[in-house]
Amino acid sequence: MSNLSDLLPAGASAKSITATDSGSGIAINTPVILETAGTVTQVSGVTGSSGTPVVFESAEVSFVSATFDSNSNKVVIAYHDSGNSYYGTAVVGTVSGDAISYGTPVVFESAAVNYVANTFDSNENKVVIAYRDDPNSDYGTAIVGTVSGTAISFGSAAVFESARSDYISITFDSNENKVVIAYQDSGNSSYGTAVVGTVSGTAISFGTAVVFEAATTLHISCAFDSDANKVVISYQDQGNSSYGTGIVGTVSGTAISFGTAVVYAAATTTYTSCAFDSDSNKVVIAYNIPSQGTAVVGTVSGTSISYGTPVVYNAATTAYISATFNSSANRVVIAYRDEGNSNYGTSIIGTVSGTAISFGTEVVFETASVFYVSATFDSNSNKVVIAYRDSGNSGYGTGIVTTTGYTNLTTSNFLGIADEAISASASGVIVVQGGTKTGLSGFTIGSNIYVTPAGNFTSDGATYYGTGYDLAAASYASKSFSVASQESAPTSFAFKTDDGTKMYMLGNSGGNVYQYTLSTGFDISTASYDSVSFSISSQDTTAEAIIFNTDGTKMYMCGQQNKTVYQYSLSSGWDLSTASYDTVSLSVTSQDTSPKALAFNADGTKMFMCGSDTDAVYQYSLSSGFDLSTASYDSVTFSISSQESAPTSLAFSADGTKMFTAGYGNDTVYQYTLSGGFDLSTASYASISFSIASEETTPMEIHFNTDTPLGIKMFSIGSQAGAVYQYATSTVGTATVKAGLAISTTSLLLSGDS
Repeated sequence: MSNLSDLLPAGASAKSITATDSGSGIAINTPVILETAGTVTQVSGVTGSSGTPVVFESAEVSFVSATFDSNSNKVVIAYHDSGNSYYGTAVVGTVSGDAISYGTPVVFESAAVNYVANTFDSNENKVVIAYRDDPNSDYGTAIVGTVSGTAISFGSAAVFESARSDYISITFDSNENKVVIAYQDSGNSSYGTAVVGTVSGTAISFGTAVVFEAATTLHISCAFDSDANKVVISYQDQGNSSYGTGIVGTVSGTAISFGTAVVYAAATTTYTSCAFDSDSNKVVIAYNIPSQGTAVVGTVSGTSISYGTPVVYNAATTAYISATFNSSANRVVIAYRDEGNSNYGTSIIGTVSGTAISFGTEVVFETASVFYVSATFDSNSNKVVIAYRDSGNSGYGTGIVTTTGYTNLTTSNFLGIADEAISASASGVIVVQGGTKTGLSGFTIGSNIYVTPAGNFTSDGATYYGTGYDLAAASYASKSFSVASQESAPTSFAFKTDDGTKMYMLGNSGGNVYQYTLSTGFDISTASYDSVSFSISSQDTTAEAIIFNTDGTKMYMCGQQNKTVYQYSLSSGWDLSTASYDTVSLSVTSQDTSPKALAFNADGTKMFMCGSDTDAVYQYSLSSGFDLSTASYDSVTFSISSQESAPTSLAFSADGTKMFTAGYGNDTVYQYTLSGGFDLSTASYASISFSIASEETTPMEIHFNTDTPLGIKMFSIGSQAGAVYQYATSTVGTATVKAGLAISTTSLLLSGDS
């Protein structure tokens, strides 16, 4: 937060100013903001509220999608149910006040599904679910659901694309009374494609699919602009440097045609989500660019779209973004995973004005790592429902009801506390940050207490952490775990990403991967062997690295003998006993003949390999996330030879803005900076390192914790001692704050969607 008192001249001990009220009057001892016109006004707003998270599926879920059925006044959540063979499943939710209750989940596809998306057809009063049907050759498929009370029933599934279909999104065109499905068509060079669906009773039929982007297209989202009567599709265009791009579609009968695509973000965009603001008649596109959650306002005119200036709403990587429009409050609500705050489920409120959008303050709705976030607006209760996978509760499918609140207080406009009552348009004294305010326990504003728009105040004695992934603050935690009983030459290891309660170790001598349990997540001193192993020797006898996708259903091994990366599936996530080889591999011999380490970005669309023959890191793209068969070399490399002559290890921060390597040349971990997250072309050495020679002289792999808080622990494994070692990589302290301000102003310090 900007400290406006810094603008006062030195020696201004009173730390107060005389300011003019904007016209509404200000009460004594109330917080005040500075307006752009130079006047001041009292902090005000409408209080947001939230209910209690409620589980809708007591099993791990993925590809969650929520929509509102305005005929039955119910929320319908569709998802992939890992607890039931990954079947496509849906459940009906009823909102009452700040609470939500559910009917019994119903299977809509008795087979494994992915990329689930649903919408409501208000003409036929039906829910339409689109998805990838994995056992049916990954075909794009859709099915019609009818809600009755708290139950939902389904018609017969219909294929809309006889080829693998990924990144599926769906919307309803209320002008033509048609459903539009946009997706990546792997049967046609992964082109961005759309098709029009017509619902009749419990059946759906389709027109001819039309390409809207003749290039590999990812992170697709679509919305219907009911003012222009057009469909807007936003996406990542890999044919144009992975730029964020939008295009306008016009539905006529069972056909759709498109205007010209227009770039809204000249950077790699991921996790795109569109919503239509029916108050301003604008489309809002929320997306992530390297290390920044961003949104932009789009205006449709004819078959074209233009954009305002993009606005950053979160200065860290945001993932699983879902935008919806609250037509009662006339606010856009964006829900997402905040990777800058321990992957917590977070939401924020956006207000559109013209071609601009401004934001309130972020509010955490789930204090645990979340995945597959989906938000929808219930226009009957005037509530936003957010559905998600709660990794803090075994990955269970969970939903929460929120009331949209908003305030005029932002992260930068807080000025101080009114020292007297100020009449409308009159002038009065404001004690600014750094000044001492009498009458409120005499504390110093902004000195012993930090004012945030959300009214969040740290308790006395609370533990706080500095920035994670900080080698400058690294120290050995005096914790280790021997794996020598399983493997005499360990080369790699990995953790269950969401909570660190599982660990996996790869060895050279036995050619096996071994599974361990940590009774306390990411605490290596609590590890024990599960007596579960999996052989990878049929693929490579000199295995060097293993890594998993985010839900543990895919494993990857890099072997030095064949200079190849191999892909495996785990039918039950993180359960090594269910592993099998996918017969999918990628040769990296053209880049390095001694590959040693692997890493992925969050959505698996980027892979990195570190090799000791060239002492360099290499970057690859996967047109379909975590699908090695779609990988290709980016012709991007970064040399680390000035730091390490025998690199064996590679790791990234959660947002990809920091990279770490280690090797047995110097027994040291080195830290690098990437100005563009997961963009190796922007890497540079940060001149920060940390020696681990006292614990291990042949380090083979490093990892960081990925639970709360991010990157405050580092782990290494080595073949010399055959053990895993744990380190601290963040400053730790105890907060000392004073109360007082919170007591008098908490009710006014409001924000977003709480």
